[in-house]
Amino acid sequence: MNGESLEQTIDYTTGGEKQSSALPHNCKGGFFADQFENLANFRAHYEYTGPEIWDQTGGSLDAFVAATGTGGTVAGVSRFLQVTRGVMYTREEAEGQRLKNLFDTITEGMGINRLTQNFMMAKLDGAFRGTDLEAVEMSRFLLKNDGLFLGSSLAMNCVRAVRVAQSIGPGHTIVTILCDSGMRHLRKFCNAEYLSQHGLTPKATGLEFLGIR
Repeated sequence: MNGESLEQTIDYTTGGEKQSSALPHNCKGGFFADQFENLANFRAHYEYTGPEIWDQTGGSLDAFVAATGTGGTVAGVSRFLQVTRGVMYTREEAEGQRLKNLFDTITEGMGINRLTQNFMMAKLDGAFRGTDLEAVEMSRFLLKNDGLFLGSSLAMNCVRAVRVAQSIGPGHTIVTILCDSGMRHLRKFCNAEYLSQHGLTPKATGLEFLGIR
């Protein structure tokens, strides 16, 4: 193909297909994935992550909870589970519209300040608000009790999963995503001195910070 790489894109609205050049002819080895706007992100989770979750839960799934970064994971999984399988999300504390300072939190790897092409594909029923302290406390709880060394956004995913469990009660299957470790969060989120400076030193011995004794 003379060095030209083609990316196949699928229009899920019309069912049509189109071809587009992914790399300019004079490209010397660079590639911009554009993970926020490139719908290959959404498609990967629609075609693989969603079906994997459905298969591994045996179709017995009551809620899926995930933070949003690029929007690809939550969009792809939500589209597959809701549109294809009819699984509905828990409606809880709809967040509405609010302005957010990009630097008012130490929780990294989540949150968007615009509607990305990937996020616009999502089919959601609700949202939870979480705090930095909840994420810190949950990360320490999971490390101590489950041996899971997680970063801030994944700890927040677990906080939200517990919130959903509290809202719908026992006997349900709730899925979230733990797709990274805490290794990229050593400077802030896993730094005791940094957390102390921001009043975020963890003190819980269990899950009492979520009202669980």
